[in-house]
Amino acid sequence: MLDDDTLCHIEFQFPKARPYDLDRFFDYNIVTQVTQGALTETIVINFTSKKFSEKIRRIGRSKCFNPDYVYLGDIDYEGYWRNINIKVESNLKLTVFEEIVVLLTCLIPECKKKAHMLDKISKLLKNKELFDKTRFEYVQAIIQMEIENLISKEEQSKITEVVDMTPQAEKLISQAISEVHRKSVHEARIDGMKEGKEEIAKNLKDLMDDEEISRISGLSLERVKQL
Repeated sequence: MLDDDTLCHIEFQFPKARPYDLDRFFDYNIVTQVTQGALTETIVINFTSKKFSEKIRRIGRSKCFNPDYVYLGDIDYEGYWRNINIKVESNLKLTVFEEIVVLLTCLIPECKKKAHMLDKISKLLKNKELFDKTRFEYVQAIIQMEIENLISKEEQSKITEVVDMTPQAEKLISQAISEVHRKSVHEARIDGMKEGKEEIAKNLKDLMDDEEISRISGLSLERVKQL
């Protein structure tokens, strides 16, 4: 959830998004918009490729799904971290995208001092007030995973108070996976109640043609036309 109460759907792709990935992203967005009642923007972050195999997914005859694309190595980390340091000194909350930069810093190709940066981020995590309280545990858990997987045991021991951080990653990620499965497109199409499918179809009537709505909602073409 972004600061303006819209949703941001972020996908990390290795090495880059394929045409069939766009179908999945679009289906996910539709289900999320209906269930959460908020607009959803999509950002696709490519890990190793600056090229994007397909940028636009055509929907019916007149609509397009066109996410924003970012190459991990092109993000202005120095600029973001300047702002983050200013906010730390002023005790101001980080924005959602600044929190994301914190999570991505040690994944960028140019980051050769991962232990140093993770130590810096661990110190940052001591001040919970900088982060949105609903996301703090997730940020902490992901950083803990990065510490455990990106650097050596010897370097881990040098990171400030990392041994005192509660390893919550497995529990939190398990919960997140369960939530994704609960709200998955598969359930929306196959296991959802008829009323739920019809609600999805009604919300799509002005966005695409009946054949595409039938495919996404799981309703018959005849029923879609009747709505």
